[in-house]
Amino acid sequence: MGMATNTLLSTVEYLRTSFENPEPDYVDGELVERSMPNYFHSRTQVRLSDALKPWEDRRQLFRASEVRLLVASARFRVVDFAVFASEQDELIPRDPPYAVVEIVSPDDGYEDLMSKLGDYEQAGVEFIFVADPPVKRLSRYRRGDLLVVAALELPAYQVVIPTSSIFG
Repeated sequence: MGMATNTLLSTVEYLRTSFENPEPDYVDGELVERSMPNYFHSRTQVRLSDALKPWEDRRQLFRASEVRLLVASARFRVVDFAVFASEQDELIPRDPPYAVVEIVSPDDGYEDLMSKLGDYEQAGVEFIFVADPPVKRLSRYRRGDLLVVAALELPAYQVVIPTSSIFG
């Protein structure tokens, strides 16, 4: 992650382009490579999705993975896992997610990760988590700090998903 190319692209060009997986982030005109997800990354996404399915079944929360988000005027981030408080009807959601989970890959850089988390916060995401599968650690991001937590909690919806459910 964090390998920016020097080719400046317009927002329109970025949105019109099909990319090989994983799709890059778009930060101030530059494409920023994202790590290729591995098996643990993928399994963590599946477990998060499974754990949140009851809320989607009740039409309270709506799950999405690998979704492109507009986080600032010239910034798009591709989030690993997002939870929306309402169904989205646009290719790029108009509303910020209620919660996001970034799943750490081995070659993710700390500064790039923190920049991405800061973008989510600036965009109005209320709950921002980082899942680190190899060490089975979940952290909550708030105002530049990462705090290790025992569960993914979304109090307004009575969501409590312990790390054991996320990492198996």
